[in-house]
Amino acid sequence: MPRPILKILLMTACLWPAITLSASAQADFTDAVVAYDHGKFDPARGAFTTLAQQGHAGAEFMLGAMYFYGKGVLRNDAIAAVWFHKAAIKGNPSGQLAFGSLHIRGLGVRQNLVKAYGWLTVAANHAIPGLQQQAIALRDDAAQLMQPNEIADAQLWASGFTATKAGLTLH
Repeated sequence: MPRPILKILLMTACLWPAITLSASAQADFTDAVVAYDHGKFDPARGAFTTLAQQGHAGAEFMLGAMYFYGKGVLRNDAIAAVWFHKAAIKGNPSGQLAFGSLHIRGLGVRQNLVKAYGWLTVAANHAIPGLQQQAIALRDDAAQLMQPNEIADAQLWASGFTATKAGLTLH
């Protein structure tokens, strides 16, 4: 995943959770993102882990990014994939883009272009500038390597995707 994609994903991760979080959890998440941005990876990881244990999709995505890029942890694509998946199933657009991207090349997961296309379609459906364009570009790249029936299967899956509820609620 190139660096410009990470910047788009990090910005989206910061915006997305504001919809579903208590003021306290949102403040904790924002503080952790600031710590991450300033290279203070240990406190960021601790805060993201605490929030992720409560089901915070943005924190799950950020933990995935930390493991994918080896920021404050040993780089591990498989652990990154787990965190990206947790965020993706909760409807986090950055998690969906990242998880779909991993499936294109088989990083941390088995290569699966149908899953890649499906997750990238779901991410593109969020209509978030930058993220949407990246998801479409990656999805179109995957489509070049797929059969028409595989694309149809991925589209059918994406059209039926429903996010699971995150553990956090508004207060």
